[in-house]
Amino acid sequence: MNQPIVARLLGALRRRLGPKLASDCRGGRFVAVIDCIVNQNVRDRGAARFSAMNFPLLALCHETGIGVWQMPCPEIAALGFRRERPPGATIRQALEGDAARRACGELAASVAERLQQQIGEGFELLAVLGGNAASPGCAVHDAGEALAPESGIFMMALQGELRRRGIEVPFYAMRDASPDLLDEDIAHFRQVLLATKVGER
Repeated sequence: MNQPIVARLLGALRRRLGPKLASDCRGGRFVAVIDCIVNQNVRDRGAARFSAMNFPLLALCHETGIGVWQMPCPEIAALGFRRERPPGATIRQALEGDAARRACGELAASVAERLQQQIGEGFELLAVLGGNAASPGCAVHDAGEALAPESGIFMMALQGELRRRGIEVPFYAMRDASPDLLDEDIAHFRQVLLATKVGER
């Protein structure tokens, strides 16, 4: 049995057997979301789709009792808030440079470490939620066993870091560039959450 599974089982056992405060209502399940889901102000100029946050998704998490953990923006980590890059270069091209890839890799390692700690305490990570299909850092394109190469640089690095730690978790896109696509993604994620609720502790 691998370490993350053992850690989750031990955490669940601690919560069942240990004293439980009447005021502690936590559900024990959470998702990791990209920065701009919670704060659209971090998006590149012209890319924000909400005035503040992706409220439909956050409302779904609230409704289903799912915690939300906000990951830092990889584009800002690698390129700065203004996404500094050579003239004519796209953000994707800039993120594919050696220094930017290292920055994304370091951020992925930091995020994976934090997620591993939470899992080790017995909390259940249900999913990593990425962004739009064209997002240079956070796009999620499923290729079955792993993310497809057109996925965001950070998402691919994060999946690799999590797998190195024995953590297998689904990655889902939240494509808010289009209201119809976002509705489709939220409806799909709602079904995922309802399915996981059957085994809720």
